[in-house]
Amino acid sequence: MTANEITDEMLETYKRDGVVKVPQIITPEEVTHFRKVTLDILEAMPKDPDRPFNQKVNVWRDDPVLKELTQHPNVAAVAEKLAEVRLRIWHDHILAKMPGLGVPTAFHQDLVKWPYDRRSNALSAWIALQDTPVEMGCMSFVQGSHGMLDVPDMGTNNQDGWREMAPEIEWGSRVTWPLQAGDCTFHHGMTFHTAGPNQLADWRVGYVIIFVDVTATYTGVKHVVTDALGLEPNTLPPDDMFPPVSGFYEGKHV
Repeated sequence: MTANEITDEMLETYKRDGVVKVPQIITPEEVTHFRKVTLDILEAMPKDPDRPFNQKVNVWRDDPVLKELTQHPNVAAVAEKLAEVRLRIWHDHILAKMPGLGVPTAFHQDLVKWPYDRRSNALSAWIALQDTPVEMGCMSFVQGSHGMLDVPDMGTNNQDGWREMAPEIEWGSRVTWPLQAGDCTFHHGMTFHTAGPNQLADWRVGYVIIFVDVTATYTGVKHVVTDALGLEPNTLPPDDMFPPVSGFYEGKHV
């Protein structure tokens, strides 16, 4: 699905729920191409069976193949269509669950972990690089929870944190979206979400591209992506390291 095919209903769903599913945002051929590279990277990484997932951040800066996915023109165009503002790349990451990993990802919000104001317009594109049924650990989202701006940060392995700090989400309506390879969910940075354990025999690989409003300023809060960069608080991130995405698709048919 291209940006031109995003319907008014999908736009309304994203605004209301803080999440929407976009089918086939990349092609089957692209899925095969990108999955092979991610699996090579994962096999070379140390594994921690006590963590809910394996992660590699800012892949696009190191791998020219996956840079193509992070800067994919269709993903960028759809993100800006949904956000209705100009965006930049915050970072990307491989987010993978090992075969047979019995640890779920706990309910959490993303934007509270990032060095931007919680009211920033930020969203993540979570692209499935294989068919991802419920048994493989697809994601569930609490609809409308992107309006919950004052909940403390919760770790992704803190299974009971939400019960202590945001018990109301237990009664919020949820949507769970199994994805076919190439499908994508876009969720707002403040939308509560979780992912189940991977009970199957293959890696569950999600490739996540995170976008933030180009006008959002860096707060100075510590984060692995920015700690070593010497950025000044209350300034815009540099475009060379956090590029605006309009250049990825302008002049191309998306």
